[in-house]
Amino acid sequence: MSERLSISVIQVGPIGTNCYILRDGAEGKEAVLVDPGDQPKRIMGALESLNAVPSAILLTHAHFDHVLGVNGIIEKYPDVKVYIAATERRMVEDFDLNEGFLRKGYVLTPDIYVQEGDVLELAGHRFEVLLTPGHTAGSCCYYEKESGSLFAGDTLFLESYGRTDFPTGSYEQIMASLKRLLTTLPEETDVYPGHGPQTTIGHEKMVEGF
Repeated sequence: MSERLSISVIQVGPIGTNCYILRDGAEGKEAVLVDPGDQPKRIMGALESLNAVPSAILLTHAHFDHVLGVNGIIEKYPDVKVYIAATERRMVEDFDLNEGFLRKGYVLTPDIYVQEGDVLELAGHRFEVLLTPGHTAGSCCYYEKESGSLFAGDTLFLESYGRTDFPTGSYEQIMASLKRLLTTLPEETDVYPGHGPQTTIGHEKMVEGF
């Protein structure tokens, strides 16, 4: 497994969303952000302390606690491209589906809608898009094979998984998505969830009984 992918995490917002800063090694200048859910000034302060500039924002889904920092970051770094699954377009275009939690007047405008199997070459690494519906209809994960890293959003947590009782959620779909992840990815894959501590596919496979 590669040690080149440098991963920093900041917990942001009222629900403690994990925002990940990814770089090519500890001295990498180009950064990829995963789920900047709030407090953009904190995230940008972390970027500055790392002497890094973001080129892309990867969103695992469009719930308010995963997107509220996006626009603040774009204001400072206008060249940043925002990626989200095409199957999440409904949530992006109708923020009432966030059940009123989203700040009034907030608009999210992705630059690129991704599909299953797309490979995003960013910051010297290749991130494969895995569609994992269930928490929302358009939830996805980003898999960096070389380092064995899965950025799972709210699909998979340590010994748990995302709620399915919000709009567009589906228990049947998330069960199918979990089965796919736990039976197809290597057991040594490190899982970086949207909330809570890191885990591995092997650990979750044992817990879920696959």
